[in-house]
Amino acid sequence: MNNELAQAVYDRSPVWMQNLLLSAYGFSLYRARYGGSYRQHLARLLRTERYSRSELAELQAVELRRLLTHAARHVPWYARLFAEHGISPDGIDPDNLGRALPILEKDTVRTRTGLLIADNVAGGALHTINTSGTTGSPLVIRATADALRRNYAFFERFLRTAGVRSRDRSVTFAGRMLLPAGRLEPPYWRSNWAMNTLLCSSYHLSDSTAEAYIRCIARFRPRYIDAYPSAAYTLALYLTERPELPRIRPKAIVTSSETLLEHQRALIEEAFGCPVYDQYGSAELAACITQCEHGSYHVNPEYGIVEIVREDGRPAAPGEAGELICTGFLNDAMPMIRYRIGDSAIASDRSCGCGRAWPVVESLLGRVDDVIVTPDGRRIGRLDPLFKGLTGIKEAQIVQVAPNRLEVNLVRDNAYDPSVGARLVEALSLRVGRDMQIELRFLERIPRTAAGKFRSVVSRLPQPARHGVEAVEQRLYS
Repeated sequence: MNNELAQAVYDRSPVWMQNLLLSAYGFSLYRARYGGSYRQHLARLLRTERYSRSELAELQAVELRRLLTHAARHVPWYARLFAEHGISPDGIDPDNLGRALPILEKDTVRTRTGLLIADNVAGGALHTINTSGTTGSPLVIRATADALRRNYAFFERFLRTAGVRSRDRSVTFAGRMLLPAGRLEPPYWRSNWAMNTLLCSSYHLSDSTAEAYIRCIARFRPRYIDAYPSAAYTLALYLTERPELPRIRPKAIVTSSETLLEHQRALIEEAFGCPVYDQYGSAELAACITQCEHGSYHVNPEYGIVEIVREDGRPAAPGEAGELICTGFLNDAMPMIRYRIGDSAIASDRSCGCGRAWPVVESLLGRVDDVIVTPDGRRIGRLDPLFKGLTGIKEAQIVQVAPNRLEVNLVRDNAYDPSVGARLVEALSLRVGRDMQIELRFLERIPRTAAGKFRSVVSRLPQPARHGVEAVEQRLYS
């Protein structure tokens, strides 16, 4: 059954049938993520977690040499690059990687996908990952089943740091379209019994619906909540304003996909009475940065090498902001070597009291988006899933210019077709509702901020000052 037909069947089904369909799909995902080599990968990560700094340095050197040798032999893009510039993998190590190889740009990944896929992997056996990235530039990533299982082994290790496990009872807020945006009555959630998860629609969360969400989640009694920061923050605001509502007391809140601001963290932890553990990952399988129990952001060294570089390409000094340049060890099918992922962070040279000898990132600065407010009061904080799988779009930006009007700025390439725009408008309407007017605007280049940053979602509506949000966002956007 193709994806469009499966979606059509799902959309026309009653809620109980949608729960069954989601659970069946969840079971297939569970087998893909946690079957086969997954247990071996997790066992290895639990052993290496407490490696010393020297042991981790040796591990990274071995992994980098293996990856570069594989790329030079089997990935056309790197085979040509190494040959033309006389580069030998034998002479490259983690210390000189930044001087030895050029940066891989996102536009190269987008336009030269075929040249970046290894010639010794079976095409039919590869998984396809569509991602828009933080710049709204649609990418197609090909990955082996083993790479995906390794990736979920890292996620499981992160969850265990938070005191929970992947099969624990959980609530998830993400970018899935579980029900039409115009649905006025609950339930705004569906069940994935195979993963022991209550899937909640982030598109229907507003002041008028928050109480229904809270009462349902309280009845469900999740061990942990996995959510966009904007969704967790909306619930936290409502809980603090309505003390008569039932309390939700999970073991941990896990956040990702948006930059977690400090005022959000403080209120979420106050409202739910538990720590927030943030993580940074990528569909490109290029980097994994996770928070430990001491609150530090750590680069997971077995996942790959993360450089933080200044605009001139030199390493950022401790306390200095720079771009993330990532080399991932997991995916031999499509290696990302010194990949400019499009996010930034503040470098650090400090160690952490948690005892892990992992590199520390002082803070993550990327993925800070404005929030779209729909005419019916819903706050939608993440819209990048719109662009997954769409071709012909180099960059995209959504701008809210009025309470009922959005402008979508697009930078096209030669593969763009008018039907892509129509599909984009329809997908956006499903999320923000039919009352919102949507206009496509075609630009040569989408403007950046004064600091050269790209914002994929921009709101020109007056933003209320709540818990210091304006001051924090002013600092990050400037």
